[in-house]
Amino acid sequence: MRIGTYMFTGLVFIALVAGGVYLLYPGYHSVTVMGITLNLPIAAWVALPLLLLYLLTILHMVYHGTRGYFRRRRIYRDAEELGDALYWSLLKEPKPHQYGTPIMKETASLLNASRLEVVGNVQGLGDKLARTVEWVRAIEEGEVIDLKEKKVEKLLSRENPLRVRNQLNRIAKEPDFAEEVLKDRERYTPEVGEAALESLVRHADCYKLKKYAPMLAKRHFFTLLDRVEAKEEIGCSPDMVRAFIEPLDLECVDYMRLARTMLRRITPDENLALFSDLAKKHECAQNAYLYLLFEYEMLEKAKQFLEEHDENEFKPFRAYFILKKGKYPFKIDDLIDPDVACHDS
Repeated sequence: MRIGTYMFTGLVFIALVAGGVYLLYPGYHSVTVMGITLNLPIAAWVALPLLLLYLLTILHMVYHGTRGYFRRRRIYRDAEELGDALYWSLLKEPKPHQYGTPIMKETASLLNASRLEVVGNVQGLGDKLARTVEWVRAIEEGEVIDLKEKKVEKLLSRENPLRVRNQLNRIAKEPDFAEEVLKDRERYTPEVGEAALESLVRHADCYKLKKYAPMLAKRHFFTLLDRVEAKEEIGCSPDMVRAFIEPLDLECVDYMRLARTMLRRITPDENLALFSDLAKKHECAQNAYLYLLFEYEMLEKAKQFLEEHDENEFKPFRAYFILKKGKYPFKIDDLIDPDVACHDS
């Protein structure tokens, strides 16, 4: 029963009782207390205990109603905190939340340090959580979501898994975004920066990649060689090759692969000039230079090069030179394996 209804019906009941008693006993009754005499109608004496009980019950109801109100208010606030905690856990960015009720402190506090993953369909969620579950799932499935439009981009840390995954998705779908990442790499995690570099190496030409040459590792350079071997026109001139390999610590077999890749991509003069220069700077590039001399049938230069070095060096090439002098119709690739040639040199 509502307190307003109780107050009204209680007063009506007291009035009816007092009225009924007055009709039956209209006389007065006197009571003396500490020298004070009260002479009131009998109906009033009957109504006084009822009125006192009425007031006490109202006070009781007000007390417990107020207590219940504050308890419900704490529960309501805890429910709001729980909803907010679920929201941030869905975003993989758990934040501290305070709870007022003991049961929530003992259980929901776990969300303060948890990342929530939804693995099935959930019914009955509020609009905010339902929308969040929808676009979080979209990111995890490889789609790109505009976090700025969702008003969470500035609220998510640089290392946030959801933000990182969204950036990786964007790199995969928008190759131009990779260069945007590399221009301001400090804003992104190393994982995103590496993915951007990999994407740029797979899609950009050498002119665009040249300014990022100091960032490239050997595997990136090999990816470029794969593209050249696939006859992609990416503009890898001798000058570009020099710029890319300068920061790298290439080995003999790496130079051999480079020589074989560039064999029919640039002119013989450009190729020989490139590897002659590399052979002077890097001893491990000498096998590649010698390989090109034989490939271009420049036997006199090959002979001169071999004579300038110890007879125990470049044994596979010396053997091939003997066969060439004997007019045997062998191709260099048929007899010389790059790994063996580099090992025996």
